Amino acid sequence: MTPIRAQRFVMAIMLITSLVLIHTGHQWGEYIIWFMIFMLLLSAITGFCPSDTIFQRIFGKNCSEGDSCS
Repeated sequence: MTPIRAQRFVMAIMLITSLVLIHTGHQWGEYIIWFMIFMLLLSAITGFCPSDTIFQRIFGKNCSEGDSCS
């Protein structure tokens, strides 16, 4: 698995979890969504995403430098 695919998988799980929390009456699930929005905006503005760094260290691959990530 590539770092990007793992990151997308974790993001999907976090969104599902937050939506389940919201729909079961736990309004603090909304903060997970706001955190994800903030991190996506930070990544878009600065070009640095902490989760990219974490997943690249876990999987030992760097797909953004033109390497083959298959």
